[in-house]
Amino acid sequence: MLTTIKKAFLNMPDKSLLAVLDNHHIIAISDAHGKLIYSNRNFLKIVGASDDESINQTHQLLKATIHSKKLFWDVWKTILSGNEWKGVLYHKATATKTYILNTTITPIHNSEGDVIQYVTVCNDVSKFYPKTLDRGRSSCEENLWLESFSKDILYINKQGKIINTSEHALKESQDHIVGCCLFDFVNPINYDFVQNQIQKAFNQGKKGKYQSLGLSSKGNQTVYISKIKPVYNLNKEIIYATVKTKKQKDSTKTNTQLKAIETKYSNIFQSINVGIIVVANSVGNIIEWNKGAELAFGYTSSEIIGEPLTILISDKQVDTGIKAILKAKDNLDKDSYSENIEMLGQRKNGEEFPVEFAVSHWKNGKENFYCAFMLDITKRKALEAKLTKTSKDLELFLYRSAHDLKAPLTSAEGLLHLLKEENLDKNASQIVNMLDETLGKGMMLLDDLAFASVISEKRHDISAVDFQKVIGGIMTALKGLKNFRSAAFHIAIEQDVDFYFNTDLIDSILQNLIHNAVSFIKTKTATYMPTISVKIQVTSQDVNIIVKDNGFGISENHIDKVFDLYFRACSSKSQGAGLGLYIVKRIVDDFNGEASVTSEINKGTTFNVCLPNLKE
Repeated sequence: MLTTIKKAFLNMPDKSLLAVLDNHHIIAISDAHGKLIYSNRNFLKIVGASDDESINQTHQLLKATIHSKKLFWDVWKTILSGNEWKGVLYHKATATKTYILNTTITPIHNSEGDVIQYVTVCNDVSKFYPKTLDRGRSSCEENLWLESFSKDILYINKQGKIINTSEHALKESQDHIVGCCLFDFVNPINYDFVQNQIQKAFNQGKKGKYQSLGLSSKGNQTVYISKIKPVYNLNKEIIYATVKTKKQKDSTKTNTQLKAIETKYSNIFQSINVGIIVVANSVGNIIEWNKGAELAFGYTSSEIIGEPLTILISDKQVDTGIKAILKAKDNLDKDSYSENIEMLGQRKNGEEFPVEFAVSHWKNGKENFYCAFMLDITKRKALEAKLTKTSKDLELFLYRSAHDLKAPLTSAEGLLHLLKEENLDKNASQIVNMLDETLGKGMMLLDDLAFASVISEKRHDISAVDFQKVIGGIMTALKGLKNFRSAAFHIAIEQDVDFYFNTDLIDSILQNLIHNAVSFIKTKTATYMPTISVKIQVTSQDVNIIVKDNGFGISENHIDKVFDLYFRACSSKSQGAGLGLYIVKRIVDDFNGEASVTSEINKGTTFNVCLPNLKE
């Protein structure tokens, strides 16, 4: 018969055949998406609609809510896989009228094997079913039996079917309950959980429980707790399970309080419009969205709820953005700290803007939720760009000024050298030497200023560093310093792997640290030996540089200022201009390294510098 129907509807149906079918069957044809393209008058009568109202509407029998979730999963799983489904469907036409339909649903394929239509043929078999079943199912759907359950015990099989009840309170309604399914009394959202509890009782022999929300005999919404317990025979085999349901005390009051709290915090959440707050579930779909997020991204709640979080990320940074978010998610799942994330956001109109956000998470049962607290950092980024440009302009000015000032000083040095060749008296010769020393300090200051201005530029010139070679050059360059030759140097270099950095910057750090140590050692005596130790430890991740002396030391009042610009702890002992340690700290900060100092008066000072290996 179905073959005839399919051929008839696909090849201009014969009028006499349709007339016969219309009299005896309920027929509907829907497209691959479940929308009706044909329905006969028997079908229209059951669903209570006209022909014009039904066409292009969703197939009513395939979205009925009177059935269990399990049944409809079975229906759709069968027909979507291209197979024919046969069984009984129910359609609740009115509050008192339910049709019971013996149904066959057959998918129709095109030449390529794809499903293009579904043919549904039904026979009304309502009169062959007990009337009590109809009333029982209707009552079950409305959860009105839960009040009675709280006074009785149900006996169920492994599929959740009620096979018997105790004779306490359901004596009169027993016929209505036996044969029904436990899932008829459960909210569809909880089907999977209840199924797991039943399986735990039958497969593992363990007790289970679940919660239901129903109506009491007075019509009040009430929370019920049901406990499932396996029952054994003499051979220790599970033959059935009992279900005992109890009403949760003060559930109405508790629900009211919970709703009040939920409303309170929902209002607070929605009223926050300064920050951007976005909440996503474990699969990355947006489930909450505050006013600040709406203003920032331009989407309304109805437009964004359910969409993936990636819709908020600029197309340019989707890949890197997803990696950063997944990394933060993994850290949170492991209860680890998650750093703030910066990326380009994308508004509804396609406009991009920079955002910074921190991610937090919490659990509700087995489900994980993630909350992103975002800030629009457009103004901050603009200010940073302006500061960067200003800094570069200042560095360029400093470099050019130092370079221009060196020219007259170099000329002055030349003139002094000519004067030294003249026959000068003792006083004049002493003045010339003082001028020569002053010019030397000035040249050193200009060299330091010029070097400080190009530190940022040198970060792009990375190569392998040979610490032995660097230290050798520094020792040669500093041998003219006062007290240098009287100091005992202990140099230890541990380098088994290549270290990548800017060689000039490494040279500057070591030279300034050693220069500082030489400047603050005491004069050699019979009881005192000035000692400077340099220890360099290289790993694949970083280098640790330790420069230690046994000189004058630095007081506690000055220890936190040693890296400041132009600071000198004791100008009488210093042979520099106060720029050396500032340059060290500047380099360390530019490369996110670490620099520290410890000191004790008359016992010495230790500098410790750690820098990353830029091998990548």
